[in-house]
Amino acid sequence: MINRIQAAADCLAAAKLLYSRHLVNAYEGNVSVRMGDTMFITPTQICKELLTPEDLVEVDIESGAVIRAGKGRKPSSELKLHLCCYRNRGDAQAVAHAHPPYATSFALRCEAIETRGYPELMQRYGRVPVCRYGLPSTDAVNTDVPEVLKTYDAFLLANHGLAAVSTTALDAAYKLEGIETIAKVLHLARERGGECPLSDPDVAEIERLRLSKR
Repeated sequence: MINRIQAAADCLAAAKLLYSRHLVNAYEGNVSVRMGDTMFITPTQICKELLTPEDLVEVDIESGAVIRAGKGRKPSSELKLHLCCYRNRGDAQAVAHAHPPYATSFALRCEAIETRGYPELMQRYGRVPVCRYGLPSTDAVNTDVPEVLKTYDAFLLANHGLAAVSTTALDAAYKLEGIETIAKVLHLARERGGECPLSDPDVAEIERLRLSKR
């Protein structure tokens, strides 16, 4: 199990990466790291660029109760999303959620990020599915998340944004960054008439390679 110092450092590094890469604006986005039965999560209404270890809020995963919080600090409004991910994916040690512009534009259209023409997406992620809309910060946002997490590590939230689980918060943040770049490339390609689809055998081989690395 990761210790508290490592967990805090990972959480902060991921949060600051999201901000530095322009994947979140001033108060958007959230990151958490699991520590056994509890987690650190970024606080609400604090710019990710300015976070310190003292800002992180510790929450019990089973009950969702706050265990420790600095003065005036409350867990992210998307706490329930993070709890849902941990409760349904025992291997998930971190969660990152953000609103990167190109990926979020797919979410606003309730459109999965998928293609038969871009091997980088196909081999690494397969596709990025869309979970149906639920009011942000409520349990309704999690309706499809448990089922989606059985197959995918990253997913869109309809009309909302992008989330990913991983073994570290920094890797979860890198997943968001990678998917945002892919979404941008697909957006640009489709403005020019769309990507050239690969053949059925090529698609099948890419999927075989993806599954062999799981």
